[in-house]
Amino acid sequence: MSSAKPENTSLLPVELGRAKLKQRTAPKKRELVSDSIATGLIFALLLTVGQRAIGFVRGILFCHFMTDQELGQWSMVWSYLMLMAPLAVLGLPGCFGKYSEYYRQRGQLKSFIGRIAIISFVTTSLLAFTVFLMPEKFSWILFRDANNAQLVRWIAVGLLFVGASNFLSTLMESLRQVKVVTTMRFITGVSFAIVGVILLATFQAKSSAATVGFAIACLLGTLPAFWVLWNGRDSINNEGDALTHGSMWKRIAPFAAWLWVSNMATNLFEVSDRYMLIHWSAGTAVDAQASVGQYHSGRVVPLLLVGVAAMLAGVLLPYLSESWEKGRKELAARQLNWAIKLAAIVFTLGSVVLLLLSPILFEWILEGRYNDGLAVLPLTLVYCIWFGIHTIGQDYLWVAEKGKWATFATGLGLLVNLGLNMLLIPIFGLLGAVLATAAGNLLIVILLFTLNHRLGCKTDIGIWLCAAIPLILLLSKPLAIAAGVCLLAVCAGTNLFFNQSERLEILEMAKKRLGRS
Repeated sequence: MSSAKPENTSLLPVELGRAKLKQRTAPKKRELVSDSIATGLIFALLLTVGQRAIGFVRGILFCHFMTDQELGQWSMVWSYLMLMAPLAVLGLPGCFGKYSEYYRQRGQLKSFIGRIAIISFVTTSLLAFTVFLMPEKFSWILFRDANNAQLVRWIAVGLLFVGASNFLSTLMESLRQVKVVTTMRFITGVSFAIVGVILLATFQAKSSAATVGFAIACLLGTLPAFWVLWNGRDSINNEGDALTHGSMWKRIAPFAAWLWVSNMATNLFEVSDRYMLIHWSAGTAVDAQASVGQYHSGRVVPLLLVGVAAMLAGVLLPYLSESWEKGRKELAARQLNWAIKLAAIVFTLGSVVLLLLSPILFEWILEGRYNDGLAVLPLTLVYCIWFGIHTIGQDYLWVAEKGKWATFATGLGLLVNLGLNMLLIPIFGLLGAVLATAAGNLLIVILLFTLNHRLGCKTDIGIWLCAAIPLILLLSKPLAIAAGVCLLAVCAGTNLFFNQSERLEILEMAKKRLGRS
């Protein structure tokens, strides 16, 4: 024993030197660092506000350059791209938000992502190829007119780029790369504004130019995701046990199936009023497309709220999933309820301001060409707020793996929407479509809040008031302003919306964020 000791001691400096050399020469692991929920939400909100402001300007310029008939065509193109892209991928990328953390903890993330990527690419390509080969048929479905074959072919090409953008955005959200996702959307929005307006102004002011611009913008928006994935590729690995196909599909297939059905119902709900206007209006196809164009002008502002709500829902889901996987279900419920309350209040107060500015927008900037859109603006804002809060609210059901109930609520809302559209559009035209959509959205909000409460996400009076406060937008402008001031006072001075502990937590979080900045 004594003779071995000097030998080991003499080798120790050599071994230490080799270890240090190996440490210096070993390649640095490229790993992704997740954003915190506070940092992610604040960054996302700030950049999304800028993106939506640019999108608002783009929307107004589109209204300026296009006729209401061409604008109606573009509205249908955009809606169907949003419908077909999730339809093509069978709900599989939606599993990222729920299961990426699960497979990351087990060292199987690379296999999980790779398999979904391959299937998503194949199915999207098949759908795009089908649309490209049957342009006249799809043209009649979209526009009640078979003479837009070239536009439909551009839609088929655009579907590939929109699908790629959606896939990468969902993946980045699931990895809690909120800054990357928000940057992607910002680049897409800015690129679309620049390229789209240039194409409309320099070529033909038609929906085909807007479609090409949107496809180019989606392609440019994917670049940050590719860059981050390459630089953080060491985080996406297979260090654990081999992931068998049977175990993976058995776990995610039910979730994906219900998510696919839910996305289908949600997207059908979103496009149904305009589709019904196209096919149920009493006038010609051109008149129907013009009516959709008028409707689109009244949706330019409200859709800003829908976009912010969709961003919040996507950002929140991975954080709720993380809390759920760690057994902190009460925290997940509290995070969700906060988001619903804040979204409803901020959206409603912001909409009051938007209504005050609407005459400037419609009568001055748009030169009085879209008076029908102005007439339905208040009710459109109301139902878009409802759409936003039930988009956020259903996150809890997906995290709790009760997504079938979200699908159930959306499906009932869709049936009510379709039935009322069939009844009201022939009588009231555009107003009938807006009334039907508002009724469907309100039903979904009530059903989702009830289901959340029964399945563990306990609701209080503040959550239910969030379904009512958007109705102040239907008042006259002086009354709406007074109601908005009262809403602020109630939020600040009572426990009706936020209890004492919630308000203290909000103040503490604000102080921390301001201190860091």
